[in-house]
Amino acid sequence: MTTFLPLADSPLLTTPYPNAEYTDLAVRLAEHATPDPATLSSLLAITEPATSQRIATALDARTDLPPAALALLVAHRPDLKQATTRLKNLLFPDRTGACHRFARTTAALAHTPETVDHAYLSSTRFTDSARAADPGMLHTLLDPLLDLPLLSGPADAALGALLNARRAAQTQVTAFDLAGAAARERTRHGRVRAALAARREQTISEIAEHTGGLTLAAGLWFAALLDAADTAEQAGHALASACMASRVLAAGEEPDSPWPSVRARWRQVTAAARSAEAHPQAWHRAWEAAATTPDGSVWDPSQRGLVAGYTLLADHVLTYYGHADSPPTPTQCWATEPAGRALLHTVADHLTGHLGHSPLDHFDDQLLIAFVRAFAKNRRDKIPGMLHIHGLIAAVKAARSKALFLTRPAATSLGIVVPMRAETGRILPPGPDNEDGQDALTAKVAQLAWLLEARLEDARAELLLVDEDPDGASAHTARQACGSHPQIRLSVATRCEEASAKGGAVLWGLAQLHGAGHTVLAYTDLDLTYPLDQLGLHLAALDQPGVGAVVGSRRRNDSHGYYSPAGPNPVIRLYQQAVHELLGLRVTDPQAGFKAFTAAALHTALPKVTDHGLSFDTELLAVLTATGHTVAEVGIAALHRWIDGQSGTPRDYDAMLRAVHEQALRHGLAPEKGKTPVCDKIRDAGSLAAASRQPASVTIIPTPR
Repeated sequence: MTTFLPLADSPLLTTPYPNAEYTDLAVRLAEHATPDPATLSSLLAITEPATSQRIATALDARTDLPPAALALLVAHRPDLKQATTRLKNLLFPDRTGACHRFARTTAALAHTPETVDHAYLSSTRFTDSARAADPGMLHTLLDPLLDLPLLSGPADAALGALLNARRAAQTQVTAFDLAGAAARERTRHGRVRAALAARREQTISEIAEHTGGLTLAAGLWFAALLDAADTAEQAGHALASACMASRVLAAGEEPDSPWPSVRARWRQVTAAARSAEAHPQAWHRAWEAAATTPDGSVWDPSQRGLVAGYTLLADHVLTYYGHADSPPTPTQCWATEPAGRALLHTVADHLTGHLGHSPLDHFDDQLLIAFVRAFAKNRRDKIPGMLHIHGLIAAVKAARSKALFLTRPAATSLGIVVPMRAETGRILPPGPDNEDGQDALTAKVAQLAWLLEARLEDARAELLLVDEDPDGASAHTARQACGSHPQIRLSVATRCEEASAKGGAVLWGLAQLHGAGHTVLAYTDLDLTYPLDQLGLHLAALDQPGVGAVVGSRRRNDSHGYYSPAGPNPVIRLYQQAVHELLGLRVTDPQAGFKAFTAAALHTALPKVTDHGLSFDTELLAVLTATGHTVAEVGIAALHRWIDGQSGTPRDYDAMLRAVHEQALRHGLAPEKGKTPVCDKIRDAGSLAAASRQPASVTIIPTPR
């Protein structure tokens, strides 16, 4: 098989110093080849003097060269008289103002602008020729130049002189003048924009001096500046803003910005500065200490923040609880106690971006959790209750949550339902008469406020506490404990329903918040297992097309804290698989008390949910799925410590499974439509507990989608 190369790639044209045979053939090509730009450029690139001259003479004699080829030839060989004359005649068809030098200059501008004689550009002869030249031919000859994304300095100057000469001569504005002006404007814009982009690291570093090193908001603000710089004037304005940013921030002023998106991002920068003022200065010392390992090696900047966070949290636990008879729970250490909660948020803030470095940009949460565990194992620190591991992983999740929340494209109006029953002790702070107190409402508001304060202008939330207990004691205590926050509205309601066991309170609360106009609805438990500062994970998932509900799962590979290393016990696993069989739900944790929904999805689903018991979650998710919405999951870090032999809140899973079976029948998801080996196993054994003690003949862990 014979393969023919393009003529321009022929050895005849690619050999700078051809032998005699090649020389003759190259000259023949110059005399007869089709004068396409690639072939002509290759011929002109032959540098051997004698051959080069013969080729130039052959090309100069040709009368069939099109205008573009003539310009290319004259640009490289301005000494060729015939070619220059032909090009001049094309530029001045009526011979008025004709000038050989102008023809050479035009050709040079198109192909070799660095050779243009700029002294000639300011001459009267140039101005006269520019006025008389045919604008259509100028457009044809300079087309390769006008199409460039960015003109070189000599090209920009020469083109500007040409356009100015035509403008001074008051010639009629033509397509060439418009195209030339557009090319120069594009170049000016590109140069200023490039200068703006080059200023990024310096600007963010200067801002970081006033934000305690926090750089995520500054980076987003700078990105908004770049996006807004659509013209040269706008790019210049943006560059001036970038240069002044540090001084404006230090003075507490608002920068002069015509773009709403940039102003909104700047307010996030100022929020970061205020947050830095409230943070303890310990982070800087921990960051410096984490520069190297004990053996003298250097941490990667993306991992250094994790090491600094580890040090801070471990020192905090040892300082406060190192000599305690028994360690506190993770909820007490990192949620109830104000100092621990604030420190966790300090670490989370810096993990979003400290001096431009963040582990979130390089690793997913599963890898980050593995790093934290491995690092703690290698350190072999004796930390009570492994509290530092729980705290650092919760900080990683909170950091991811805030980073996603900051980049969320839409404003946030969030309504959160918290069901209550006999929760007075949990609402009150711990004390001699209330050892299990959690100050839960204060902690939840603080967690939510930390997240929302990143977007002061467009983020609001309502926290609706619904007391199901007939005595209303929890509601009374909650009203007394309610504080105030500019972005959070606290509401308390009493709703007694004998048939309800959490489900009625949640569904009623969701309906109330939906009616209030919130665009995102959520619910969680009053205990502090699920930190509200991780809600940004849910919001980001809800922003994906088709997603109507998000489950904060305790059972994903990137979850942490709730279960033992072996995962849920056999009863829970059997129940989970049975739910999957009956309702078709492909979620790892349908019963998790940390879910969020779009208002549009709930508008359709809520009227169809009638289960007000502990299995209401599964019916709600099943209805959402049946109405065409996707149910997504995000892994969360629960503030919970698993203890061998300790059981959580008692659940009658057999009664719950019967309710799920009724849900399947009620919504046309009857098990007769498919095989249900796990349900059959449970029915034959008589109960979930009995089935869990039998040898497993079926897979009891569903494969997530």
